[in-house]
Amino acid sequence: MSLYKSSPTTQSDSHNIDVTENAGIIIIGAGMAGSRFAIELARAQQLNDADVHPPITLISKESHVGYNRIMLSPVLAGDTAFDDTYLYDQSDYEQLGIRVLAGVSVDTMDTNQQCIELDNGQTLHYTKVVIATGSTARVIPFPNHKAKGVHVFRDSMDVSTLTEYARQGKTGLVIGGGVLGLEAACALAGQGASMTVIHVDAYVLNTQLDLPAAELLQAELSRRNVGLEVSANTEAIVINEADEVCGLSLKDGRTLAADFIVMAVGVMPNTALAKDSGLEVNRGIIVDNCMHTSCPHVYAIGECVELDGELFGMVAPVNQQVDTLVTVLKDTVISDPAMASNAPSQEHWQPFVSKPLSLKLKVSGVAAFSAGEIAFDDSTAEHIETLVYRQPTLNHYHCLYLRDNKIVGAVLYGDVNEGSFYSQLIMDNVDITPIKDNLLFGAAYCDLDALHSSTTHKSTTSDDKNNSKICDLVEEAS
Repeated sequence: MSLYKSSPTTQSDSHNIDVTENAGIIIIGAGMAGSRFAIELARAQQLNDADVHPPITLISKESHVGYNRIMLSPVLAGDTAFDDTYLYDQSDYEQLGIRVLAGVSVDTMDTNQQCIELDNGQTLHYTKVVIATGSTARVIPFPNHKAKGVHVFRDSMDVSTLTEYARQGKTGLVIGGGVLGLEAACALAGQGASMTVIHVDAYVLNTQLDLPAAELLQAELSRRNVGLEVSANTEAIVINEADEVCGLSLKDGRTLAADFIVMAVGVMPNTALAKDSGLEVNRGIIVDNCMHTSCPHVYAIGECVELDGELFGMVAPVNQQVDTLVTVLKDTVISDPAMASNAPSQEHWQPFVSKPLSLKLKVSGVAAFSAGEIAFDDSTAEHIETLVYRQPTLNHYHCLYLRDNKIVGAVLYGDVNEGSFYSQLIMDNVDITPIKDNLLFGAAYCDLDALHSSTTHKSTTSDDKNNSKICDLVEEAS
């Protein structure tokens, strides 16, 4: 096991830290958000050599630093080696002067004294601290949920454990028919396990796909020898005398045999450290649009944060949060021996703006895409128009949901190449009347010049920004 890609060591570098030394900008959490922020902040600092910047210290609870958690599914499927999931090489951290402490966790944070205490007893002082503690896999407390054989699918250790079950040809159940649950089931079935997905709703991915697309996906699951139980409610996990999983009891009276169970029922933000430190916490750590928490000098990014009631579990918004915080902290300088920072100029800050998200399913060989609104109540549905394309022999299905000749949602299955095109039209709230007849066939079949001309004709000066977005679509398609 390696600390970084191509690194032979697994030991923490914490013994190199002098407890009297200020660790500068400390980043707690070295997942996709924390590691990327450390790298991007260091790069931004290097562009401004005129000032002396505080050092950057990256703390990782896991021994593996900065790997792409999304790539764990292909690792579990045997399609990718774990070493290929690292976002950066060890040399990237070293060349940028980032100090990495791996295999250690933060026990406490004193925001008055601006210091943290590690689980090895060390105390580090900070100029700024960034909480990037991510999220934890949710475990539903069914009876016997702590039994041997109940797992989640969240980190590298989970991959190792689940892979061993598959290699032994064990029988497994995945509770949860969302993206992660389907990825885990398909990966383990491909590795030799006998897998069945247990889903509480009427069809899988019910918040991302409409019924026709979901039915195509469920047929593909069957072809991959993945069983499926929908509208299935769990009563309890069944165990033997050794406290080992041996099945799952459903509320309809049936009991499904199993050697192991994987819970894939969502995640919960890791907020314990923030809450214990007196920060404002709701479902996630409360931040503003520049990633400030309720406490001075303390920031937060990634899956652990909450902004205007919204949580963030997708890569795109997390990367946007990283970019925002880099603009906020890149000009932090050492202004005295105590390393207090000068009041930063806010002129170049780039506030985070939440944007509509799209989903692309990552199961090897399965292509599905979803964006915008696809489910409507009865009163709204009366005003929704659908454009549908089907090619049964290829298992292709496209459905566009329109309101007032503007796309509000899109579901694609089989061929998802036009996903970004439709997603952009949704975000830009474009009137698609000039291209409506050819819209289902994609950007190449649409007269985007006519779309631009129509939009320009209808728009006032205040709509110049929207016009520029249409120009971008024209350029992308040409």
